[in-house]
Amino acid sequence: MLSVCKRIRKTVTGDEEGRGDLCLPLDIMVEILKKLPAKSLVRFRSVSKQWSTIIGSRRDFIESIVVRHPPPKLPIFIFHHCVPEAFFTVSPVFSPTTTDNVVTIPRSSDSSSFHYQYSRGLICCSSSESHQVTIYNPTTRQVFSLPEIQAPTRSGLSSCFFGYDPITNQYKVLSIIPNCDEQKQTYHVFTLGCQQSWRKVKGIDDDTYPNDYSVCIDGTIYYSAYRNSGETLLLSFDIRSERFDRILVPEALSEAMLITFIDHQSLVNHLGKLGCICRNHSDTSIWIMDDPEKQEWSRTILCLPNYPLDLFGGDVDTFTGATPAGEIYATQCKYYFDKSLYVYYYDMNQNSFRRVHIEGGIRDKTNKRRCCVEVFAIHDHVENTMWL
Repeated sequence: MLSVCKRIRKTVTGDEEGRGDLCLPLDIMVEILKKLPAKSLVRFRSVSKQWSTIIGSRRDFIESIVVRHPPPKLPIFIFHHCVPEAFFTVSPVFSPTTTDNVVTIPRSSDSSSFHYQYSRGLICCSSSESHQVTIYNPTTRQVFSLPEIQAPTRSGLSSCFFGYDPITNQYKVLSIIPNCDEQKQTYHVFTLGCQQSWRKVKGIDDDTYPNDYSVCIDGTIYYSAYRNSGETLLLSFDIRSERFDRILVPEALSEAMLITFIDHQSLVNHLGKLGCICRNHSDTSIWIMDDPEKQEWSRTILCLPNYPLDLFGGDVDTFTGATPAGEIYATQCKYYFDKSLYVYYYDMNQNSFRRVHIEGGIRDKTNKRRCCVEVFAIHDHVENTMWL
């Protein structure tokens, strides 16, 4: 049996001293490590190559860290700054002058071109203009910039999707880039930890253009798309098989997606099921795919009590996600420092509405909207010691 030994000094009698070995089997040492805080584990990677492998690469160890604590009740946030350069921070509170844990984004472009996604402890930041993708682990504070994609000579704005498959224990990034010369899409996949370059994969119809609405549930990435004819689609990408499929939706949902395509819609993980939130000028509703095999859907109209989203102003577009407890939430997507910063929650079962003030987001009348910070909330954050 493998063991970890530590030489110690012990007193025998009087002035006599002896030496002895304290040997712990490796499996016991691993169990001890599992009890330590994540910050300590990150530091302990430098103890030995063996510890580095256990903490940063061993699947059962990382899984134990991921599941040992339930997601916190309060979210953490991604704050995207564009002045003086493009960078983002990850924190439960907001600080306009923070210098800690700053992640500078390479090849920065227009702030509106950046898109953030979260999956099982890792954050994916992508730019639709430069096609650059950066992965960040808030637990280890490690930044990994993916290699450049061999995009077509004349390419349009790309769409990037990120997810995790629990069966194969793999994170994958899917990038879809339009080829303007050939009027078709090119599909590229990158697997974290397994390769150093992008792979081209077979996609779906060439006349299918994705947008930024996506969510990953149980190893499947769902995203919405449209065709030149005006038809809206709901598509899926199976991370394990790398196969694309079209999701059947009721005609009423298809019409709602078409109406809210320009306005507001979002795909969410609602208690482990795919949900589509659609908002128009008359109401807000959520469609839930109750049976993925039969692709059966149900609809719930949200009875927002005295708090229609229009009252929040233009900085809140729509409900953008769901908490592990099933509440749906809306975040001020752009923060101009001219008002307090809040997250709004709606409980469909209790028909109750609440808002939570983000610490540090204090109204500042002197800013005069010179710049803004984009805000993204993460409600299912877990610690993950995976080394990128």
